[in-house]
This record gives sequence, structure tokens and C-alpha cells, in this order.
Amino acid sequence: MPKSRKGFTLIELLVVISIIGVLVSLLLPAVQSAREAARRSQCVNNLKQLGLALHGYADGNGGMLPPHFVDDPWNGNLNQSQSLQARILPYMEQTVIYNSINWNVPSRWGPSVSNPPDVDSGTGGLWGVIQMTALTNEIKSFLCPSDPNPGQLEAMGWQGSRKRVGVSNYPNNIGLNRRLNNWRMNGPGYIATTWDGALKPTVSMQTFQDGTSNTVVMSEWVKGDSAAMLDGLMTVYKAGFNSDAFSGQQYADWLQAQACQNKGLTRDWFWKGEWWIEGDRNNYSHTQTPNRRACNYADVGVDGRGSITMIGASSLHPGGVNAVFGDGSVKFIKNNINYQTWYAIATPNGGEVVSSADYAP
Repeated sequence: MPKSRKGFTLIELLVVISIIGVLVSLLLPAVQSAREAARRSQCVNNLKQLGLALHGYADGNGGMLPPHFVDDPWNGNLNQSQSLQARILPYMEQTVIYNSINWNVPSRWGPSVSNPPDVDSGTGGLWGVIQMTALTNEIKSFLCPSDPNPGQLEAMGWQGSRKRVGVSNYPNNIGLNRRLNNWRMNGPGYIATTWDGALKPTVSMQTFQDGTSNTVVMSEWVKGDSAAMLDGLMTVYKAGFNSDAFSGQQYADWLQAQACQNKGLTRDWFWKGEWWIEGDRNNYSHTQTPNRRACNYADVGVDGRGSITMIGASSLHPGGVNAVFGDGSVKFIKNNINYQTWYAIATPNGGEVVSSADYAP
């Protein structure tokens, strides 16, 4: 009677290992896809919260949307450079953080700190130290889980301590290039001011002639990494061209956007999304369609006060970005959206005729 065989032969073992390897290779993309679907769903929920918070702010302020910068305020105090994101905190169940913000001073910079000697203001300045309690808080609703970059430690605090400043994946929409619009900002995001007649004192959703369902108020971007200094969506590049060459031309915004892609090859800065409390650092424009190179021109102001803004929406979601509209709905905008449609949904009062079928899958 032959002896029964125990265990596997080498060939059988290799076959089993090969089969397992094939199964893993087949399952891994599905697992990764499911994880990204969950992350994208959370990102959508974050933007829905932001949209509801904007409506909550408007309901509590006579219909007025929050500005992202108050320049030369009416009460004569220092500029309130706090961001739109900071202003909607009470409507996101973040009242404790909101109350820790000192609204009598700006969000950052100010006099350098040298006395007492154990205070290190680093890149924050005195006002940054004053606002440190708020700005070092990480607010989950400001973070897209598909973007793992946590932001950078800043040399700011007491006795040489380093604090990680809060970051955000969700900038507000300031429209297109105000230099090509008689210096007027044409997006829903605005600077409240009394000295510049080209800027807006207030914006309310009741004034959206194009309809709140056809106007983007916030989208997302890939945060920068000032330590890694890597190429890609996290970086802002130097424009590399003279914007005057395109002034006055039809579709000048798009010509400048194309020039950024072709000539904006030199890295400029890497801190996109850092300092969520700061109003001049958390805005994007629609000059670029989603997930294209962002550029910075010599006289740009990232809050829209400069002449050219080419820092667009971006994400690590495959194929496009999420955006929240004025009616609170969130839609996924594909990378290949027609730039004219992307420009149309950038402005609340452009007078364009656009259908949701043009920008939503």
C-alpha cells in the first residue's frame, strides 16, 4: 500500500503563491478605488458643511456673504485680514475657536517680537502670536482626506517652540482677473473696503443674477509643502511672461492661463493652503481650469488685490475637483471642462446662459 503524501511539492507551492499574487494584483486597485471613493465622499461632505455655513452666515447678517478680507474697515480699527473660513466658524460648530480669534488685530504679521526674548514670532509676527490659539487648531472640515500633506511647522511660539499652523484644502472663489474687468472683482469672494471703489463693500446671494445654482462659491486645491519643494499641483510657479501682452484681447484670461502652462516653469512658492486664518492666502480663481499649473505674476495679490491671479482649483481625486455652489449643492467638475463654462460658473453676474449638463457629469 503506497504511503500517503503530506504537504505540498515545491511546484504546487509556487503555483499557489502565483495564484495569490494574481488575486492580490486584481484586488488592490479595487481596494484603492474604494478607499478613494470614501475619501472623495468625505470631501463632498466637507464642502456641503462649508456651503451650509455660508448660508448660515448670510442668514445672520442680513443676506451678506462673508468677505475674505476687510481693508480699511469702517470703524477705523486695524485691517481685519481674517479669512472667509475664519468668519464662518460659528456656523460649523467651531464657536470656541472663533472666540479665540482677536478681531482687533489682523491675522498675521505685525511688529517683530524681541522683548521678552523668549518669544519667537518666526514667520508669524506679533499678530500671528496673538492669534496662535486659533491658527494652530486643525479643523477636520477644512481638510480633504485625499491630500495627506499636513502643512509645515512654523518657528512661532514661546521659548523656541515650533507650532504647526492650520491648513485648508478649501479656498473661496474670487472669479477671474480683475485687471481685465476694469479692476473690479467679479467672483462671489470679495474684499470689504471703503477706499477702493473698484472693490465691493458687500456681496449677497440675492444679487446673484446668474442664479446660485450656477455660481461656484468654494472649491478645493492641493496644499503646498514648503519643506519638500516639489513640482506639481502643490507648487505655485512664476508666470514667466508679461501680462500686458494679453491685456484687452478677447479671451485674455485663457491666453494668460495657457502662457502659464507653457512658460511658468520656475518654482515660486510652496505654502498654498497654509494659515487658514489668513484672508489673503485662501482664495483661488477660475482663470485656470481644474488641475493645471498655478502661476504667480509679479504684481499679483493672492487675495485678488493684484492684477493677475492664476492659482486655480486642484485635487488628488482622479479626473477633477469638487466644488460647492451658491445653492449649497456640491458637484464634481471634470478636468476637461470647457474653459468658457468654467469661467461662466465663476461669476454670479456674468449674464452667461449655462446648463448644469455643461459642468456636471
